[in-house]
Amino acid sequence: MKKPQRKRSMQSITVMLFVITLLIWVVLLFLKIILWGISAEELIEDIISNILGILPPMLIFNFIYEYLTKDHIADEISEQITKTLLGNSDSIEGFNTKDKIRFVKNTIGSLVGQDSAEMVNAVVEPYITNQYNIRTFFKYTIILRDYSESNLFSSDEYMKIYENFKYKKKYIGEGSLPEQLHIAFIYKNHELDLALRNRKYIFQENLSVAEKELNALISLSDEEKLRFVKNEMCISMYIDERVAEIKNVTIDESGIDIEYESHHDKGIDSHSVEINFAMPQLKGYGEFLVSITEPTYSPIIQLSYPESTMNVTAFSFLNDGDESSVEQATHNIGNYEFCIRDRWIYPMSGVVFMINDKDKKSDGQ
Repeated sequence: MKKPQRKRSMQSITVMLFVITLLIWVVLLFLKIILWGISAEELIEDIISNILGILPPMLIFNFIYEYLTKDHIADEISEQITKTLLGNSDSIEGFNTKDKIRFVKNTIGSLVGQDSAEMVNAVVEPYITNQYNIRTFFKYTIILRDYSESNLFSSDEYMKIYENFKYKKKYIGEGSLPEQLHIAFIYKNHELDLALRNRKYIFQENLSVAEKELNALISLSDEEKLRFVKNEMCISMYIDERVAEIKNVTIDESGIDIEYESHHDKGIDSHSVEINFAMPQLKGYGEFLVSITEPTYSPIIQLSYPESTMNVTAFSFLNDGDESSVEQATHNIGNYEFCIRDRWIYPMSGVVFMINDKDKKSDGQ
């Protein structure tokens, strides 16, 4: 029940009890006058005598009792209120945002102490004010392989990265998943940083190619660009298990921008997303970043590589638990698996993979 409704309900009960009490008093008064034939003077004298006899001890008892028990009563009321709030989340919904923040802050302070309360509250507050969306069932799989069968990218200079990215996203703030979506492969790092904060991209990745190959992609016709994205990159996207349709492919100095039209369910706040593709990346010494930009539950990040031709070193900044350590993630040579079980990971977190091509290293590059 909301706060205004509770207030109106209490007012109605109070008025009803007052009316019932008044009616009973009037009925008893008339009975006494009619049945016992008491006069008005005697009735008034009787009422005054009763008031004088009852009022002094009542007042004295109430004042003394209230003074002696006020601390105990306050503690008991606070305890009962706390139990009600903890046991019934609906009772908190009547609070405004400011009251919710104050309640959470005081609760956090009692758990971790006032010194840590400000820091912890700063993490919780954005979720109360609905500034963040959340992701669950997050799995990111990366496979590094040598490049082959390409007219544009030489296997001597390029490796191929296969990626499968899936998660379920819930919108707890304003907005929802739009019909028009973009995937971007961005050539310049400073533009990638801007894209990470741009809401129009459902997915963005760094494009690590030489300027010569980028210019070759730019010079392709629109049909050839679409064919390259579909056939060589093998890109696909599913929203709520429905295939999203490629509407336009743009390749310029900034990189590759792919516009999709999705036919997912409307009017719901939770969607499943799956993206698959393969992309070229220059061999040699480079890095691959898996960045978690939204609160994510139990993420799984996997990377495999051909240990005969590549060296890969991982650096994790997921959390400070043992399950996020590189030692825990290294099951065998050629494979990393970071699996955070039953825990939330908050932005900005992720894993950096440093990739070193053994052939390049042996050539002194």
